[in-house]
Amino acid sequence: MEMGACESCGEVGCDDLVTLQRLYVQPDRDGADAIVFRVDDIERWCAACRTHYPHQLVSEGDEGQPPR
Repeated sequence: MEMGACESCGEVGCDDLVTLQRLYVQPDRDGADAIVFRVDDIERWCAACRTHYPHQLVSEGDEGQPPR
């Protein structure tokens, strides 16, 4: 992995960046089911941000696929 800055928290010098897409989770009115929205932008996040925020990892060629 190459070093850089996390596009979520801005931490500089991260050596654990992973390419992903940010997910937003919106519960329905009853709180039983959730609707998941995936942001189109591709980002690189550090390990800490990946443990705290919903996301979908991106592999080569996966851009544009629906969330799993």
